[in-house]
Amino acid sequence: MKTICVTAAFSKLGKTTIMEKLLPHLTGWAACKVTACLPHENGRCPRGHEDSCGVCSSLSLPFVIEEDADVILTPNTDTWRYARAGAAKVFWIKAREEAIPEALRTVLGKCAGFPGLIFEGNHVLASLDPDFSVMILSGNGKFKDSAAAVKHKVGLFALPGEYDKAAGQILSRL
Repeated sequence: MKTICVTAAFSKLGKTTIMEKLLPHLTGWAACKVTACLPHENGRCPRGHEDSCGVCSSLSLPFVIEEDADVILTPNTDTWRYARAGAAKVFWIKAREEAIPEALRTVLGKCAGFPGLIFEGNHVLASLDPDFSVMILSGNGKFKDSAAAVKHKVGLFALPGEYDKAAGQILSRL
């Protein structure tokens, strides 16, 4: 099974958009969003919400793998967008940072019958060596900690707005 990882220097740079560009061409592939549940420094959500988006605070286990259609197909979510783009199966890992490797192994095991699995999330690269990875750069050249830690493992760097170009380059390398 082939694997791809889509990452970014910061949040809100277009990871899901690249996933949407790739999935129509990856027939039968599964998709997985990986959310690292991190400590809230200075009371702020690590995803930029003023208080909390609720993902981290609702996690009572080391990790949860969402597959339930009611969760995955909630309109206007990343997982809903993956399904609309053509993913054969969609997973959402919500995990404490130290539990991400086990959660990834679990999802990979569930995907044995798929031709490939495409991940969205920086923390994936810390635990997995995918067949290909892409990172969307920020306009200011800076990286959040999770991106800086894995940028040496990235196969392609793309600029915001270059989603079609990046998707084409990824597909040509598979």
